[in-house]
Amino acid sequence: MTPQRSELLIPILVFFSFFIFLKHRELKKSISFITNTWFKKPSKTLYLREILYYLGIFFLLISLLDFRGDEEKLETNIPDQKTIIIIDSSASMLAEDVRPNRFKKSILMARHFIKKAFGHKVAIVLFSDTQKRLVPFTDDLDLLDARVAGLEDLDLYNGGSNISQAIKESLGYFKVDSGRNVGAGGNVLVFTDSEGHDEDFDFNIPGEVSLAVVGAGTLKGARIPHRDRFGVFRGYKKFKNEEVVSRLNEDWLKGLSSSSETYKYWVANSYTIPTEEIMLFFNNKFKERLVKGTATVRPVKAQKILMPAVIFLLLSFLLYPRRSFLALFAFVFINAPGLNAINVDEEYAEELLQKIKEGSSTTEMKVKLADTFLRLGKHAEAEVLYEENYDALKIEGLNNYAINLIKNKKAEDGIKVLSDLQLSLRANSSIENREGKIAEVRQNMILALSEQKKQKQQKKEDQKEEKNKEQKQDEGKNKDDSSEKGGKGDQKKQSGKEDKSKKDDKNKKGKDKDKEKEKDKENDESKSEKNKKKEQKPKSLEDKQSEIEKKRRMVKIPGLIKQIMSDDRNLQKKYLDTSTEKPKAYQKKDW
Repeated sequence: MTPQRSELLIPILVFFSFFIFLKHRELKKSISFITNTWFKKPSKTLYLREILYYLGIFFLLISLLDFRGDEEKLETNIPDQKTIIIIDSSASMLAEDVRPNRFKKSILMARHFIKKAFGHKVAIVLFSDTQKRLVPFTDDLDLLDARVAGLEDLDLYNGGSNISQAIKESLGYFKVDSGRNVGAGGNVLVFTDSEGHDEDFDFNIPGEVSLAVVGAGTLKGARIPHRDRFGVFRGYKKFKNEEVVSRLNEDWLKGLSSSSETYKYWVANSYTIPTEEIMLFFNNKFKERLVKGTATVRPVKAQKILMPAVIFLLLSFLLYPRRSFLALFAFVFINAPGLNAINVDEEYAEELLQKIKEGSSTTEMKVKLADTFLRLGKHAEAEVLYEENYDALKIEGLNNYAINLIKNKKAEDGIKVLSDLQLSLRANSSIENREGKIAEVRQNMILALSEQKKQKQQKKEDQKEEKNKEQKQDEGKNKDDSSEKGGKGDQKKQSGKEDKSKKDDKNKKGKDKDKEKEKDKENDESKSEKNKKKEQKPKSLEDKQSEIEKKRRMVKIPGLIKQIMSDDRNLQKKYLDTSTEKPKAYQKKDW
């Protein structure tokens, strides 16, 4: 048990010494007044009471040092990876040094990656002169595949390249998707011919972002053909009356390593698809981030110091003269605000509900009403209000929202809110009393984790009780069957009228019934084992990805949805133009 805020020890000792000095001086004055007025000497209980009072105050102040135990590792769920796929749609991607051409080869590689992206939330971005997000983050791989497959018929003849700006703007999607401005963690996969025309990559990619670039093209290069919408060849692209030859810029790909801590590139030709290597690169970096971000908790041990503080203070109060103690006791319990707090909260809740019905309420009123419901124990109503006004919640509101989720038996959701709140507090240094608020969030996190363990244990106990009930019911049925058979056997012996052949037939039927019951028991046990396997959490990233892959193989897409996806491709063509109109005298490269 070690203190986390040992820097407060000296101020606490100075304050405590000054407090004892003032308190002892006042005690001397009161003793001298009593002896001079009533000629009574102080009793031993007076000194004992003061000593106990000083000890209680001392331990109470020492508990402010925030004593913690040894670090404990916590098991957490494996989150989904966030991956942004950026596809170059500039005119140079029409070059055919890679079959069928660079753009269609990039689409093929992107689709191949999407089909393997189990456990990923993927977003699709196109860029040339500008960049557009085609699909926001989603784990619907069929939707992603349909959207990317619909890009093959785009007209790319007039688009230029702005690679660095596309990557820089795409990094902002990580923060927008998190919704709480926590950080920019994830993967960025770029398919391009790297012909950025010597543009400067003037920013650094955060360390928590893994950048992978696939270069489509050859060092020798090729001319850029121009075909109409029917596929008829109309000549080669020209610039200043000369045919343009587009080449893969591998030096630019190598130079990106200076702007990113986790970076790797591949050069793809007509017969290579580096999907497996890309997945391995992303998974390894993701595992490193998981190891670095493993949840470790140091349990709070301040209660070991607070308990003696409370005991000493109670004993010192008990040693007060009986009359004064009874008067203090009556005053506290008669005028305690907590006794009427429930009635006050109910009245306040009714007033706010009336304003909401009248339509004169604000978001602040709704948040206050949610806090009131939390105090009253109406967690379901409070959860609805917190979710409706989530964007307006501040630090205290998010903290209360997490506590409400924990009390509403949703500990996992509460842990997510608290972890996001803790990260945002650490990221913003301008918040007042930031360390104190972080400590409060940590304490709530520990409570949430303990509540989560209790809920899991309760589920296991409920499952065991259900199994025991089922077994008892099966045993009772077997006993009833055996008793009925015994009664029939006695009647047969007494009557002696039935033939031996009938007895043999009945015995055979009884054996068949027993066999059927045994089969039913085996089927129930196999079902329970399958349910247990389903409830088990994946132990590693590979296990999680394999489970998602198995589930997706079992799902079949209806023909109607496929038709909707094909129709959606045509609707997206007008939106996906990333080129800009240029004047005729425009002399800058546009491929």
